Amino acid sequence: MQKSLLSFLLITFFACGSGDKKESRYTEGQISSLQLDSTKILMAKTDSMIIIDLNPFLHRQHFDFETMVKEIKLIPLETTDESLVDDIYKIVVTDSNIYIMDDFKGRGLIIFDREGKFVKRMSHGQGPGELNRLYDIAYDTEKNELITYQHSFLLFFTPSGKYIRQMKLPFGFFNFTILPNGYIFKALDSQGNGHLGTLEDYTLFITDKKFKLKSVGMYYPPKGKVITDYDYIYSNNKNIHITQPYNDTIYEYINEIGQLNAKYVLNYSKKKLPDNYLNYNSFADFDKLTRQNDYYFYIGRYRDTKTHHVFFLENSYLGTRTVIYRDKRSGNMRGGTDADFNVNEIPPIAFPIGVFNNYFISSILPIKNDSIFLNSSFISSDDKLKIKGLTEENNPVLVFFQLKDF
Repeated sequence: MQKSLLSFLLITFFACGSGDKKESRYTEGQISSLQLDSTKILMAKTDSMIIIDLNPFLHRQHFDFETMVKEIKLIPLETTDESLVDDIYKIVVTDSNIYIMDDFKGRGLIIFDREGKFVKRMSHGQGPGELNRLYDIAYDTEKNELITYQHSFLLFFTPSGKYIRQMKLPFGFFNFTILPNGYIFKALDSQGNGHLGTLEDYTLFITDKKFKLKSVGMYYPPKGKVITDYDYIYSNNKNIHITQPYNDTIYEYINEIGQLNAKYVLNYSKKKLPDNYLNYNSFADFDKLTRQNDYYFYIGRYRDTKTHHVFFLENSYLGTRTVIYRDKRSGNMRGGTDADFNVNEIPPIAFPIGVFNNYFISSILPIKNDSIFLNSSFISSDDKLKIKGLTEENNPVLVFFQLKDF
């Protein structure tokens, strides 16, 4: 289900580890387990940095999206009383299942198999294995475990959602992903990490499986509380990219050598949001300023496949989101605020919400007209049968799509 522009931007400085830095909620044992004295500081290398010039896209413009699409696969999500999907925050896809973090009761988790058949809605509550204050999800492909992050704990489940165990965390953070030998955690500012001492304003933590802090990076002192997105670590196979709200650098972490690279820098200097806009402590003030002035800003949303990546800019004055696709091999870019396509050929999928291998993932709401894609050259006969008979009352349909070289 699609959100409006402003509801898509989340006010997420809510109890996600924030608190009085003078008081630590962590025990001496937890702090000692971090082994802070041996923690290395990662300085981002810039020798492979690529400047992405987004200035040509800083206005309302249409672009021919249909000619960019190479392949489309549809997965309708089964609709039952238990499986109803609310607004989607995040999608994690494995070879066997699809995990969706949605807006159910403030953030919930629902499991479907790869054909879209309903498996389980994770229980909401505060008992063992139940989810409450869910912030992020990831999947450990080596151990075949689903891992969720709720305040202060990682919870571990089987692929079908059976509870295994939980582990208490020794620091505050916002997102995480899994490494073969540990984890990466992404914090925002004001996460209540005063117990880290001189390391408290670093926002990237690399740990082993027991949360020993091996290295930190991405130093960002607090800039003020405005609006943020819900995801700043983007992991697809071995590719790991990390972003930061209102910071135009996209970082790459190479686990095999423990190296952090400043990989891409977005340049939209002609209409970039002034730094002083970030000094306001309320969303209302920020929203008022950005609605009254024609500036663009980047909150860190990013997607990446083997062959392409996609960047997003926001403009509250115009009331638009801009999407820009880039072919990694040629460096060519295409995008704009309005994607042009034949509605009888492809669905509205130009603003993806996830990735899996070399596919971008979007979601669409079913429509009652069975014949709309009857003659589509992009959609297979099998997929046409899958969506036949669906109506607005059904769950969303996930659309996996690949792009051509351009």
